[in-house]
Amino acid sequence: MTPQPDLAEQAAIISTMRFVKTMMGLFTRSDIGPPPDIPPGPAIYAANHRSLADLLLASITFHSWGRPIRPLVASSYFRKPGIGPLLSRLRCIPVDGSIALELAVVEIEAGWSVAIMPEGRVVPPEEWNADGVGRLHSGVGRLALDTGLPVVANGASGTEGFWPRGATGPRIRPWGRYPLALRSEVLGVITAATSREATEIIRDALVRCTTQADSVTREMRRGR
Repeated sequence: MTPQPDLAEQAAIISTMRFVKTMMGLFTRSDIGPPPDIPPGPAIYAANHRSLADLLLASITFHSWGRPIRPLVASSYFRKPGIGPLLSRLRCIPVDGSIALELAVVEIEAGWSVAIMPEGRVVPPEEWNADGVGRLHSGVGRLALDTGLPVVANGASGTEGFWPRGATGPRIRPWGRYPLALRSEVLGVITAATSREATEIIRDALVRCTTQADSVTREMRRGR
């Protein structure tokens, strides 16, 4: 039987996500798709990574879905002013290098769902312009195969304009809110011969989701 994460911890995460959603609503407009239709229990949520604002959009998304999902985030970001304390309040999981998957498994075994950005870093536009997604590390495929958990692919768009790569913080403009969008696809339990094959299945889904999300943000910009 899968353990149930601490209810107080779940409530604290949801409360912080609600705060992020409220604050982000002052500066952005978000179009989030419906919650993924998966069984109760832990799951792996994989997403593209264009901006630090992806973590803020994740909070909006997971709050809208009512799911206290815990993202894996490079430990160096926890030491940054502003975003660092927020990551701690969101109970994000600080990771470094090769132990990231081990830490993810520990939290999964405790009953938590985890979110992972398998590109491993904020990807520069020249590396994702071809199809919207950069190269993935094969660890996400290995995690999916080793745990046997359902996988949900998520494509985010618009975050790169709100908080550009390399910027110290978001761009705030009083004349209009930035359009953000996210689209998801349930892959379920992945069966593949190798972790690389599983990773390619996940990447193909990320490309589909990101393409849909990019289309939504374009429409949002035209309609403003």
